[in-house]
This record gives sequence, C-alpha cells and structure tokens, in this order.
Amino acid sequence: MRKLIFILSIFLLAGCNTAEETKLVSGIIIENMDPSINPGDNFFNYINGSWVKDAVIPPDKSSYGIVSIIREQADENVKNIIEESSDGEFEKGSDEQKVGDLYRSYMNLEKRNEIGFAPLQPEFDKIDAISSYKELSVYFAYADKHGYYAPLTLFVDPDFKDPTVYTVYVWQGGLGLPEREYYLKEDERSEEIKLAYIAHIEKMFDLAQLEGGNHAAKAIMELETILAENHLEKEKTRDRVQLYNMLEVSTLQDMMPNFDWNGYLVETGIASQDKLGVMMIDYTTALNDIMTRTDLDIWKNYLKWGVLNACSNRLNEALNEQDFAFYSGELMGTEEQRPLWRRGTAILNQHLGEVVGKVYVK
Repeated sequence: MRKLIFILSIFLLAGCNTAEETKLVSGIIIENMDPSINPGDNFFNYINGSWVKDAVIPPDKSSYGIVSIIREQADENVKNIIEESSDGEFEKGSDEQKVGDLYRSYMNLEKRNEIGFAPLQPEFDKIDAISSYKELSVYFAYADKHGYYAPLTLFVDPDFKDPTVYTVYVWQGGLGLPEREYYLKEDERSEEIKLAYIAHIEKMFDLAQLEGGNHAAKAIMELETILAENHLEKEKTRDRVQLYNMLEVSTLQDMMPNFDWNGYLVETGIASQDKLGVMMIDYTTALNDIMTRTDLDIWKNYLKWGVLNACSNRLNEALNEQDFAFYSGELMGTEEQRPLWRRGTAILNQHLGEVVGKVYVK
C-alpha cells in the first residue's frame, strides 16, 4: 500500500445545505486529523495525520491529494458536457461540433489502431527535406510552434522591468528527459533511467517503423546530453535579474552566425519583433556550434523523435502504451493508465479548453 506524496489541504467542503437545513456546518473533516500530535510540533501532521496514514494512491496515479480529488470531480463534470456534444448533431463549426468530433476521434481506438502512425508521415517528410543548417534552424521554430520539442523555445510574458507590455522570451529546451540532471548524474538509479530512455526511443522508432532505431536512440541520447551540459542549472533559472537580457534582433546573428534568425522569426510569425529576451545567453551562444558540429542526419532523427514523442499518446495503442511505460511507469512509478475517457477529457482540455468552457457556460 503506497502512502501520500502530495499535501492534502486542511479544508474540504463537508457538504451543501439543503433548502430545509439552515444550520452551518464546519468545513474541517475531523476524521482526517491526528489529535495525538501536538500542533505546535507538527501542524501538518496534526491536521492531516490520519488521512496520510490511511490514504492509498490509486494505481493510475503517482501521487494523490486534494488537487487530484478536485481535478477528478471536475473531469466528471466536463465529461457530461463532452459526451452530450459527441452524441448530438450540431452545426459544422459550432463549439459543440468541435468538442464532439475531437472526443469521438480520440475515443475511437479501433480507427486509431487502423491509422497507426501514418498521420506523422508528412512531418517526417518535412524533416527529411532539411538540407542545410539554416533550414534546420527554421525548422526549430516550426517544431516549437507545433508543440514538438526543439533546442530553443519561445514564450510570451509581461516584461520583467515593465509589466505594462509583453515581451517574447527565448528559453533553453530540447530535452526528452524531465531536466538536465537526469543526463548528468551518475548514481545507479540515474544510469538505469538513461539506459531505459535509450531503450524507449529505440522501441518507439521500431513501433513507428523508422529505420535504425538502435543507432538513432544512442545518437539522440548523446545529442541531448550535450544540450543538457550547456543548459543553465535549474536553480539559476529562478534569477530573473540575470535572465533579463533584452537584445536587439539585429545583434542575434553576431551571437549565432550559423543560425538563420530571420527565417526563424518569420516562421514563428514575429518577424517584426525588434527585441527578444534571450534568457540563457551562454546556452544560446553554445547552440550555434553544437548545431553545426552535429551531423544533419542525427538532427533529423532527433527531430523525428520530437514529433513521435509529442504525438504518441494520440496515435495507436502500441505507441501509447510504450509512452506510458517509460514516462509514467519507469519515471513516476504509476502502475496503470487512467481510463480512456479521462485521457480523452484531458486531450479536450489541453487543445479545446476554452471551447469546452464556452459550452459549459451555455
């Protein structure tokens, strides 16, 4: 029996009053408390001790607590909205039609298994067509824009020094493991994870019928390790003073002469941008040489892996199961997948969350 990992909130709603019941009730669940503990010694265990002792993490989760409970309740409410949309006949282009079609397509495992990885072939063809490092740098923008990981990623946030305006920031990226330390630590467990990651990539290549999975997996791991070595340490990524490097776009080419910044910004749709917040100067500069020292064929396999990795949970069952086995099983200890409908609801919230919200408001 596995025990609680995440914190359980002190307050839970005990229930709602009926029309006849006007007496107020406490929102504190006494049964969750452990009165044997002195609150001055450990207030968390005093409030939550009994719950922590008795709670069991469900097999489809790696942690459990109030956030998980509330999210599950919300998913069940949203499920009703989604199923009404998927079962009904709605005008093409309506919010309900969009919600229903996406949900039905995700839930149709028979069709997904029939189609397999075929929807990715145009993406693979696009990668195979890359013939130069300048084209490679432009593809990085395309990959980032479409949710495939790339060595550089952009995001928009209020300017750190002027919150009245928004700024486009450049951030380090490109890793398939959660963070740089996974690549750099050399303890026994870290080495196990690295080997499992290489085996995972190879298996995914085989399932997608991409050639040379074994060689590609090792080369991808080597490339990602080089990127990780140049990543800024995670504790330093919290220092916004040091990260605030507003650079004129016209100066970026001097920093990365082999990188086609003009093509990159055109592809992202922000060619008129005059400044960028380059948050990791050293990493961004190092990427210029990493890019050209790495053979284009290695980059192509790396980019195909990025596409496959990003899309695997929306393709056939074999790819989805392998993705779960590594990222949820190996890395997080989760024993089984969530029910298909919960995964479908998550896809809807991820891609059509605001549209689902509009249907909810109706």
